[in-house]
Amino acid sequence: MEWTHRPYRDEKDFLALLAFLSDCNAAAPTAGYIQPGDLSWWLRQNEILNPPDCVEIFEDDAGKILGFTFNNPLTWAAIQALPGTPGAVLDDMLRHVRGRAGDAELTVAAFDGDGPLMETLERQGFKRNGERMLQYEYHPADQGVPALPSLPAGFSFISIADHRELSAARVELHQAVWHPSRVTLTAYQHLRASPAYDPELDVALMGPDGQLVSYALGWFDPHARSGLMEPVGTHPEYRRSGLGHLTVQEVNRRLTERGSERTVIVSFEKNAASVRLYASVGFKVTGYVNDYVG
Repeated sequence: MEWTHRPYRDEKDFLALLAFLSDCNAAAPTAGYIQPGDLSWWLRQNEILNPPDCVEIFEDDAGKILGFTFNNPLTWAAIQALPGTPGAVLDDMLRHVRGRAGDAELTVAAFDGDGPLMETLERQGFKRNGERMLQYEYHPADQGVPALPSLPAGFSFISIADHRELSAARVELHQAVWHPSRVTLTAYQHLRASPAYDPELDVALMGPDGQLVSYALGWFDPHARSGLMEPVGTHPEYRRSGLGHLTVQEVNRRLTERGSERTVIVSFEKNAASVRLYASVGFKVTGYVNDYVG
């Protein structure tokens, strides 16, 4: 097989990569591919990231996408390749991200269902460093349709409409949850313009005083019939109150209504609060995303 690679160029590439990920998830749902919502979040969550600087697209001689790499920062990488991609292509992808890191140590994230990538990493001398993320999944066929949450008096769910003041409040909530955060109103509006975005799945919980206190952003891929939540958060002043549980439950319910057969959330294993939260809503650990360093 002959192949070439090039930097990400434009919106046409963005749409092509969304379709690529959807096809990969439909063909190999247990192989650990990121979802179209992940890519939307990665590329559009701030105004600093420049996709051509961090995304490299690998194609065969007919122009078919074989996969892509993502470096941000340059010392961290994700590699996504078509099912059945030859090992020589994976070797080239790994050499590319390693070269971008220069002399610095490189960390590559690999899902433990992605055997070919793990074999490539080990063949090139990468080792697990013990850091990993948990992948949680909810399967309505086995666990049932999530119930409509029962909210405390004065609280209500809102979907983020195309309204500047509401969008600004949603950004402020994210900034409070993930301080310091590079998410801005301009970046959030760009995120909302992604074809993968559904405003009815961008859900916030509003308190009696009108403050947004918790949120979860859901993404639904109709082709793969899968859902994703990224990101999820509760305002620091309202944590340990069960409000995050209610918000995740509601977005999970909406994703299930849309036809999600498998909804995914990924979180750091060492984040004890998120471990408790997702378990409380019925999500079960189905795998691990391990860090390999080399």
